[in-house]
Amino acid sequence: MKVFISVDLEGISGVFAEEQTTRGTEACGTAKEYMRADLDAVIEGCLSAGAAEIVVADGHDQGANLRFDALPAAVSLSSGSPSTLSMMQGVDSGCSAAMLIGYHARAGTQGAVLDHTYSYDVQSVRVGDCEVGEVAINAAVAGVFGVPVVLVSGDDKLAAEAHDHIPGVECVVVKDGVMRTAARLLAPEAARAALRDGAQRALSAPAWPTPLDFAAQTMCVTFRRTAACDAAARCPTVRRVGGYTVEISGHDYLEVFDTFLTCVALARLADH
Repeated sequence: MKVFISVDLEGISGVFAEEQTTRGTEACGTAKEYMRADLDAVIEGCLSAGAAEIVVADGHDQGANLRFDALPAAVSLSSGSPSTLSMMQGVDSGCSAAMLIGYHARAGTQGAVLDHTYSYDVQSVRVGDCEVGEVAINAAVAGVFGVPVVLVSGDDKLAAEAHDHIPGVECVVVKDGVMRTAARLLAPEAARAALRDGAQRALSAPAWPTPLDFAAQTMCVTFRRTAACDAAARCPTVRRVGGYTVEISGHDYLEVFDTFLTCVALARLADH
C-alpha cells in the first residue's frame, strides 16, 4: 500500500500565530519542529496499518520546512517550489490513499486558526456552486488520479469543512479555534497520539471515502483587491467576470488547477 501525505503548517498542533508561519522567525523554526513531530506520528500510524511506501509533500510556503533526517526508509519527501502539483506534488495513480495533515479552514471561516485559501490575496474560491478551501481543492487533485483522501488534521473548523466535502473522512482535531490567532491547543503527546491512531484507523477502515471529482466544473476565484485581480486576469486562459473575480475552465481539473496556481502567483506579483 502506497500512501501520499501533504503537510501544511497552519493546522499543525501548537500553531496559532502568524509569526509561527513566517519564514525566518524563531517561532517559525519551532513550528517546523512541531510540523515534523506531527508528520512522524502520522507516518508511524501508516506503517502500523501496513503502508509499504509513503510519499510526503512539504506543502507550506516554498516547501522547505521539513528536514529529511531520520525519515524511515519507506518514506520519500517532495520539497521545494515551484512544483507541478504544488501542495500535492507526488500524488499519482499508484497511491492507494491520501492524507492532508496540518491543514486550515478556507478564507473567511469564523473562529478558524490562520484561515486562508492558498494565498492571502484570495477572498474566496468556488467550484460550481460550492465554496471551497485547500482541503477540497487539493482532494480533487488526488481525485483526478482516483485517490481518496482518508485523513485530514487541523482545527475543529477545518474538520467541519472536510466533512462537508469528503463524507466519511477521518478527521483529527489537534486544536479548537477561538479566533484567527487564538486557539485551545491539545498537549503535544495527546495530539500526536491522536494523529498516530487516526492514521492507522483511517487506513484500516473497511471502506474509504469516494475520491473527490471536480472534473466538469468551473472555478471562480475572487481576490481581495482589484490590483490582484488585474494581475491574475493577465493569464490568457481565464475570463474576468468582475472587478475582483476571474473564472477558470479547462479540459480537465488538472488544467483548471494549474491555471488557478498561475493566477495566485500572478496576483502575488501585484504586491511588489
